[in-house]
Amino acid sequence: MKVWHVEDAGGGCQAFPEVLVLVCENTGEVFSEKMPLTWSDGTGMEEKVCQIMVSLMKKAGVSEEDQLLVCSGNIFHAYHQWLEQNAYRWEQSKIDGLAHTAAEERFHRQAADAGFPEDIRLVERNYRDYYRMIENWVASNPDRHRYYKDREVRRKPAETRYVLKSNGSYGRHCLCCRQKIRPYTPVVVYRTRENGRNIRRYYHPACSPVEPLKTSLVTWTVDWNALQIEGVILTAKEAGEKACVVCRQPISPGESTFFGYAEDQLIRGHLSCFAEKDGGVRGD
Repeated sequence: MKVWHVEDAGGGCQAFPEVLVLVCENTGEVFSEKMPLTWSDGTGMEEKVCQIMVSLMKKAGVSEEDQLLVCSGNIFHAYHQWLEQNAYRWEQSKIDGLAHTAAEERFHRQAADAGFPEDIRLVERNYRDYYRMIENWVASNPDRHRYYKDREVRRKPAETRYVLKSNGSYGRHCLCCRQKIRPYTPVVVYRTRENGRNIRRYYHPACSPVEPLKTSLVTWTVDWNALQIEGVILTAKEAGEKACVVCRQPISPGESTFFGYAEDQLIRGHLSCFAEKDGGVRGD
């Protein structure tokens, strides 16, 4: 039985392909492959990574009895699922040692082979400055622009940029119906980056152009003054936030808090207080 480490390097750099490595620390075996700069088969980034990792596993002769320690980065999400579905023994882990060194060295080697100064290297994991120097070197000569990654094929599907969550204390306006989204109610948030700026757009769940693939929304129903109120659970952020309607004590930062509406009146309180009331709290 062998223990294999899976790591990547170069994902934060706009130039040169990402490097994927499969390493056995005990035997010193290193298997690696570069991502393509671009591709045209319609495959997403995570699926392309999964394909390459499965190919590396076949080359290395990884068996179902072996153990795999895999970097937790989003780049490996589809690969995590593949390992689970195919009954491999694996877990997410912070990768260091030979696997980390091998991945970083192979990423640097391809830049150096293209002419980037050999002696300019990653220092104390200061990736921002290291990648910026590589990007500036590529940008300084039009002949080197061929080393840029194709960011478009690496973009996640649009659905993954829509997140169902709870609106905070601020009122928003729905981009679709133009009506107000009340504070502390479900909202779909679309996040993207346009022209160097982070963009957020907001929708009522019923107005969202796509069904979000991600959710952080937690909803509950409580009994209050003979009414059943459906609301959301959030963690209080502000010190001395308004008092709990049940115990009349202030809601402190970090406390799980219920927010819901009785008609137009906002009801808020400690989750524990509502749970202790007659009727309890029911999750949806």
